[in-house]
Amino acid sequence: MSSSRGGTTPRPFERTDPERRCADTARAPAVDAVEAAGRVPPGTAVSPAPVARLLLRRPSRHRPAGSGAVAADGVARGGYVLADAPDGEPEVVLVAAGGEVHTALAARRLLLAEGIGTRVVAMPRPEWFREQSEEYRESVLPNRARARVSVEAGSALGWYQLLGDAGMPVGLDRLCAGAPAAALFEQHGFGPARVAAAARASLARAGRGEHR
Repeated sequence: MSSSRGGTTPRPFERTDPERRCADTARAPAVDAVEAAGRVPPGTAVSPAPVARLLLRRPSRHRPAGSGAVAADGVARGGYVLADAPDGEPEVVLVAAGGEVHTALAARRLLLAEGIGTRVVAMPRPEWFREQSEEYRESVLPNRARARVSVEAGSALGWYQLLGDAGMPVGLDRLCAGAPAAALFEQHGFGPARVAAAARASLARAGRGEHR
């Protein structure tokens, strides 16, 4: 959706959508170097197609190397819990991939300050996640947590199946814009505050808007 500061050539608003639609390529964005190290060999039951690992051009925070084992297993499963509610019982779940995970983490801090138990799920490959056992999927996206928000700086296509009946997508379904990420995000209102607002709205949809 955005480009780095290197060079002046205009770039498309989103370059990953064609890969997402390609039946012969598995698209797996990485939030940081730790997650990028997670390897899923092509030709396995999980990934019969070649894997396109999508990396960020803009600056990104990195996790300690010690968290690599969890991330590697989570990548192979398509999704995993990156940051949980304090008591492990989330009222709302924020789902994101790649650089948007950091936006979700920032929104989680806002919601936790309001007393809303919030879980962030890193979901580099939803298709792989849907192939996991029901027990694993329930441990990551529990059915009781109907309030869910997907976060992607691009099309919301592909997230609706994970959102359920009360979930809400936060995306940028626009074309022909290129600029540093911070400038574009500010212009289009894509940030933690918008994600937090969507989480509150999803809680209301789920009938838990007056939980506090």
